[in-house]
Amino acid sequence: MDEYNDIRDLLRPHHDIKASDELRRKVEAAFDPDRRRRSFSHWILGGISISAVAASLILMFIPKGMSAKAIISEVISRLENTQNIEMILEVRTRSIENFKFIDKDENFIRHDIFISRSDSVLSWEIDKGDRAAVGLNRDIKTWIKPLRIGWHSNDHDITDILGYMANLLNPKEILEVELEQCLASGGSRYSVEKKDNEIYLTVKAKARGDFRNPYLLNTSIAESDNIRRYVIDAVTKELKSASVSIITDGREIPVLRIISINYNPRLDNAFQIPAGIHFVENETILPGLAGLSAEEAASTVLNAFSDWNTDILDLAISPSLSQAAYRQRFYGATLLSVGQAFTSGNGNSTFVPYKIKLSDGTIQCHNISLQRSDSNGWIVVGGL
Repeated sequence: MDEYNDIRDLLRPHHDIKASDELRRKVEAAFDPDRRRRSFSHWILGGISISAVAASLILMFIPKGMSAKAIISEVISRLENTQNIEMILEVRTRSIENFKFIDKDENFIRHDIFISRSDSVLSWEIDKGDRAAVGLNRDIKTWIKPLRIGWHSNDHDITDILGYMANLLNPKEILEVELEQCLASGGSRYSVEKKDNEIYLTVKAKARGDFRNPYLLNTSIAESDNIRRYVIDAVTKELKSASVSIITDGREIPVLRIISINYNPRLDNAFQIPAGIHFVENETILPGLAGLSAEEAASTVLNAFSDWNTDILDLAISPSLSQAAYRQRFYGATLLSVGQAFTSGNGNSTFVPYKIKLSDGTIQCHNISLQRSDSNGWIVVGGL
């Protein structure tokens, strides 16, 4: 009971902060039991999120007679006082892969993260070696250094690009969403313990998605049974360290760990984009290959590699991307076979197994990833 009282005192607001009407509406909706039963979780669980820490503590320790809105307001106010953050992470992944990707069998790759907030403007940078990204609010540029090619997205969902790392960038905005999901979802278990001036939070979560085909199981934090551990300074409410482990075959395997966090540092050399990167607009609308099954669309694209038929390829792959990233490897390739399409995980991709013979005689076996375009045609989004 004494420990509970300590945590209650830590969360007690020390001054009156008025919640906005929008915040009040969201929190009240979160406590509506009918809505909780109807809710379906769309957030990506499994990030290193300061706001998840706050929301979890609120969920477990709302003292009698205190307003949840007041607690949220104080946490938001404290977060707003941190303008700059410099962070070093290590993730089991490949340095050229997208930011969502993890692999329990890979080595740890260093990620450098820089965040700067001023009023409503958020600037950020993530660098994992061969792949990097910078953003100004939702205007994002991502690039692959060895290929000298990048993608520009304007008003794109940051989570689609960064996965769980998006949770680090603006905890103020997602705090309300995470609180609602914590209250509505029964898929995660929270435990909290206070020792001296530190709060230890442990979150155990189940993999999100359909894994009747396990292809994407354990390839991202969200698509893994995972345990997330946080250490929070009980006085400042700042995150001090964190780690994420996935559970597979009854074993706990660490896949992500925060090595260091520096609050309010100078960021003089951050947010720099190297010269010579050719950026492709992500908003380029591709019609896709219409009127075909996923298997037929995959065969059509892969067969077009033999003579590099741009009449077909330009419908399903961005011309700049195919020219810069795929032409040298796949020009002259011969399709040997395609398999049956399948889905896996919590995304909207359809995967088609294929076997292809490259011009140098190398055999490549993989799964091409397809998605529907706005006009309901198939476009290629990965697997090459």
